[in-house]
Amino acid sequence: MSQTLYAAYTTHQRSDETVRETEAHALLSCASRLEGVRDPASSRDDFFAALRHNQELWTVLQVCLCEADNPLPMDIKGLLLNLSRYVDKTTFRALADGNRAALGSLININRNIAAGLQKKQEQAPSVQPPLSTALPSDEMRPRSIMTSA
Repeated sequence: MSQTLYAAYTTHQRSDETVRETEAHALLSCASRLEGVRDPASSRDDFFAALRHNQELWTVLQVCLCEADNPLPMDIKGLLLNLSRYVDKTTFRALADGNRAALGSLININRNIAAGLQKKQEQAPSVQPPLSTALPSDEMRPRSIMTSA
């Protein structure tokens, strides 16, 4: 992961959580924000902001998937990139026409991926040190959702 992405990704990581936990929290946070604007009574500005926020997260994930040092198997990368294209398409369509019904699939995607990250974390605890002791270097870089199977 590039130093810029590393900095952006870990800015909100708590010192007591793993990268996987941060990823799950980010996805769940976006899902919650999208859920909050499903109601037609929520403002149009909040609706657009929630969609843009989710899109920003997915853009970071897409970049991570395309980095040369990403160790995920090609088939997993392909599946996740296809999913990210769906997220892009659905997001842009919702932004264009204001269709709040489109939010359901985005919410479900984020929640399901977060659940998978949390389940995998419970099954195979990370040996990665907390962020407070980990430094971004070639030898020790936290692996993101897009870099660990």
